[in-house]
Amino acid sequence: MESGRDSGLNDSAEGMLSPLPPVVAEPVKEGTVERRNDQQQQEQQEQDNTIVMGKQNGEDLDQDAQERMLKEDSTAKIAIEKDDKDEKTTEVKFISENGDAKIDIEMVKAVLSGMGKEELMKFANDPYWIRLRWALFILFWLLWAAMLAGAIAIIVMAPKCSAPEPKKIWEESPIVELDASDAFSDDLTELELKLNNLKNQHINAISLSSVVKASADGGTIDFKVVKPELGNISNLENFIKMAKEKDQQIFLELDPNHSSIEHPWFKQSVERQDPFTSYYVWADGITSSDGGKERRSPPNNWLSVYGGSAWEWNEQRGQYYLHQFNKSQPDLNYNNPAVVTEFGDILTHWLKLGISGFRLVNTQYLTEDVELHDESRGILPVESNNYQSLVHVHTRDRSENAAVLSKWQEIVRNESAGKGLFALQDDIGADILQVYNDKMTIDLPQSSHFLTTANVNINATDLRKSISQWLAVTPWPAWNVNGKQLSLRQRMPKEVADSIVLMTMLLPGTPILRLDDVMSAKDAFATLSSARSGLTFLHGNTTLRIVNGTVFVYARSWLKSGNPGYLVAYQTGEESAVINLSGIPRIAEEINVVAHSPNYVQNTEVMKTKLPSNAVPISPKSTLILTFVPKEES
Repeated sequence: MESGRDSGLNDSAEGMLSPLPPVVAEPVKEGTVERRNDQQQQEQQEQDNTIVMGKQNGEDLDQDAQERMLKEDSTAKIAIEKDDKDEKTTEVKFISENGDAKIDIEMVKAVLSGMGKEELMKFANDPYWIRLRWALFILFWLLWAAMLAGAIAIIVMAPKCSAPEPKKIWEESPIVELDASDAFSDDLTELELKLNNLKNQHINAISLSSVVKASADGGTIDFKVVKPELGNISNLENFIKMAKEKDQQIFLELDPNHSSIEHPWFKQSVERQDPFTSYYVWADGITSSDGGKERRSPPNNWLSVYGGSAWEWNEQRGQYYLHQFNKSQPDLNYNNPAVVTEFGDILTHWLKLGISGFRLVNTQYLTEDVELHDESRGILPVESNNYQSLVHVHTRDRSENAAVLSKWQEIVRNESAGKGLFALQDDIGADILQVYNDKMTIDLPQSSHFLTTANVNINATDLRKSISQWLAVTPWPAWNVNGKQLSLRQRMPKEVADSIVLMTMLLPGTPILRLDDVMSAKDAFATLSSARSGLTFLHGNTTLRIVNGTVFVYARSWLKSGNPGYLVAYQTGEESAVINLSGIPRIAEEINVVAHSPNYVQNTEVMKTKLPSNAVPISPKSTLILTFVPKEES
């Protein structure tokens, strides 16, 4: 009975199942199962449950196959391994239709994400694409080059902070006037010792005087020959060579205004030998009758700087010659271009021997009025034959002098590659300097009467006024403390002279000193001379002040790169004082003592090197040099 029941059940189950065709599929490569909507999934699930319970053609279904076919998706697309030839895949679909399960197998074209290698190679070799690729390649590099050129142009054309112009050696170093007798020696060890002493004081610029062959009264006999009593050219060349090995430069002092009457040029000019006939200023005298007797007088009223007529009669030539100094020193005629050229050759001669530049004297007297007009009378109540009684517009500081000097300066610049010194020893007025500046630039213009004539009583007001006026005319002047008549140490006590020298050391410009000025206060001088090579000194700003009525003060500061500032104070008064320097722009609250004159003292047993800027002690006639960190201006 149970057997019948089972048989009936089996027959009933077989009737419920439709025969399933055998599934023949290509090996599965990779497939994707696409989900249908929820209703289709439910119907398919019911059909799958029925299939699991039955048999196909009386054979048991493989349990593993059933599990693979009956997935949670009612319809599945299985991608079959791709055919390399037709690039197609086989898609198997399970479909539920009227309760029956069907399988639909069809071939679909595979979807590619890019071109194949063969297709890419077809394009790669196509002439159109080749040209396009080359065009794009060239365009890329053109754009790259354009951007590079643009970047370079921006860098080059963009405004920059200009670097400070390098200073010459004679701007960094003071110039020391050295007598030629100190430079000429057969003892090279002695010469080297002298140069070493100067080098230890940071002196790299040396000016030699009294070198050329001259007569007893100072007139030059030969501008190209060394004084026999000094030695010879070889001695000078040794000195120059040793100096250059120590990075020191040698300058020569010359007087181009006149020669000696013993000079060969003058002798030949007296004899009217060409081309020397007009190398000097000659003129006929004025003839008049006095009681029937013929009387001869000079051609005009020009005077010598030493007083009396500037003309001297020469019997041999039968004319007067001009001498603005002694009658043994006839003036050369620089209205004659040949004479200008002659002196230019003299400069070239010395430059080729190693001289690095010149300091010329008496250049304000170079040319004269060719018409020999009389000078006008001055307003000073002096005797008629006194040089100060005339105005001297026809014999001194004439604009024509600039044309002569500019030609000589060009020679110096050319021979020294622009590094040679071309300076004038004489004081020059601001008006004349302006005339010169239209044609040339004079190195180290000098206007320091207030120093060359100063005595121990010079006051702070005169110092500030004179220094500020000259700095307004020229940015880099010469400060000469020694006059032609009396040196600084002949005009005041040694300790005051030391203070004046140290006071000038950090002024914008170049001090002109003598050997004893350098060696007197050696330690302080060396400290300040070394400081002159710093950026603060070479490029910094200058502020001038008078503090406490008697103290002349100036500050040097340069805010770039954290450079220290310097402050120099000279007490012109006779009393000690405590001064307040805090009101000077950029001065810090605390300042440091870096150097002082030998006569500077403090009322303490131990010298204080750090001081508050609002309470700085200073002793009479002394100089104090301080350093500070400049504050930013508010």
